[in-house]
Amino acid sequence: MNIFKIKTPAILFLMFGLFFSLFTSPVVAELKIETISNGTGNKAEVGMLVSVHYTGKLEDGTVFDSSIPRGQPFMFTLGQRQVIQGWEQGVLGMLVGEKRVLTIPPELGYGAAGAGAAIPPNATLIFDIKLLNVSWPPKLQDVTSEQLLDAQKNGSVIIDIRLEKEWIETGIIEGAETITAFTSEGKLHADFQSKFFALIKEKDTPVILYCRSGKRTKRLGDALVDQVGLTNVSHLIGGITSWKKNGEKTITYQSKN
Repeated sequence: MNIFKIKTPAILFLMFGLFFSLFTSPVVAELKIETISNGTGNKAEVGMLVSVHYTGKLEDGTVFDSSIPRGQPFMFTLGQRQVIQGWEQGVLGMLVGEKRVLTIPPELGYGAAGAGAAIPPNATLIFDIKLLNVSWPPKLQDVTSEQLLDAQKNGSVIIDIRLEKEWIETGIIEGAETITAFTSEGKLHADFQSKFFALIKEKDTPVILYCRSGKRTKRLGDALVDQVGLTNVSHLIGGITSWKKNGEKTITYQSKN
């Protein structure tokens, strides 16, 4: 994704300010926010995933970047330091549909370093921003034994991520797929990715993971949501241990070899 015939991706311009801020002392700087038109939708809050269209200009009017010609809104999570501080402060509190002009001093932008050839050192930046959408990012969900059974009836994919010796020892939940996620040393199993994504082909496919106690599925589920981008992942609270304590039945594991 290139911007105005320069090779630096647009997201790097916004994120570069994060690295600049990590190596400089805090400076009091004033961000100017001008509301051009009011919005009527939900408010952008810390932790939300926001989608915006924007055009960035220098003080002389030179446009150095815009999402509009690309037709691809820019998305980031507020409060996660994924963008420059001028954006963090300037987008916070906007309503969906609202348009703002942000005049960002260098202390809240790219500072004395600038950003490549497009943004000179100590540049004040002007961004025209329209907030298109806000949503809470997906999170790993906890489910009870009863909820798992209901979800299974409605088509959720149930996956037992334990080791084979554990399947033999306790049995498995009827209808569950068996895909070992971690080796006995705690490393990701070499076959997990290929086997898992052979079943889960869409990012919104409902999937419920379970292990012995829920600790491994918490670790794996968080990674699938936060790093892979799956949007409908749950795990069984307490794992197979709680399942059996609740009086739910298991079936004998049959090796596929």
